[in-house]
Amino acid sequence: MTTSGPGDATRLARAARFDGFERIVVLGGDGTINEVGQAICGTDVVLGIIPAGSGNDFFKMISRRRRQDEHLKIAFYGLPRKVDVGLVNGRPFFNAVGVGFDAEVAAIAAKSKFLSGIWVYLAAVFKVWRTFTPFPVDVEIDHLKINQAITLVCVGNGRSTGGGFYLAPQAAFDDELFDVCIIEGIPKMKIFSYLPRALKGTHVRLPGVRIYRSRRVVIKSGARLPVHIDGEVVAEPPEKLEIMFDRRKLNVAAIERGS
Repeated sequence: MTTSGPGDATRLARAARFDGFERIVVLGGDGTINEVGQAICGTDVVLGIIPAGSGNDFFKMISRRRRQDEHLKIAFYGLPRKVDVGLVNGRPFFNAVGVGFDAEVAAIAAKSKFLSGIWVYLAAVFKVWRTFTPFPVDVEIDHLKINQAITLVCVGNGRSTGGGFYLAPQAAFDDELFDVCIIEGIPKMKIFSYLPRALKGTHVRLPGVRIYRSRRVVIKSGARLPVHIDGEVVAEPPEKLEIMFDRRKLNVAAIERGS
């Protein structure tokens, strides 16, 4: 079955679940995984993934294997792992929620028709950089309250976002903790010295970068926040995000049989 627009993957996955399917295999990226995951999280249905999106950031938590035949083997026959399910204003997500610079990059990248992979996001970075200015937010991380101008906030269930930027390099998707990366409002010219480090996850040692671990995050602003959820840009940005864990889990094919 193929999808033709937003919401199709959720509808098709829900129909497959009610028809008794025990495994649903997705050929797609983070956005498709999010839609299918919404339909089957909290059930025994197993999600298999064949990475075919621009970023494939969620898949980077599943496997480091590069060969397509290995992807197919795990997707169709792999044993499941239970993955934490996050909620942002009540909507499920599985990899990351981003506010600020990376959300604006995701918005530009989504419009690209000529590039793929990390190149989509690098090209978008240059476009966003020309006009981006940090903006003030209030961030509540469990019982810690922060008020400052930020370049970005990434709430990671997974390690990678934006096609390979490891903003939360130590995140684990089964520890019931978000890894929260806050990059304060750094001068514009410094962004290009920070981004290469983020590709390796070593940006965490730079000035103005802080990592927290939390079960609940609230982000508020006096203006509407540029936000992406699992790489998909929120069409009507809110002024407040409340991020927490769902009680449900998502079963993802991630373990090769015999390993």
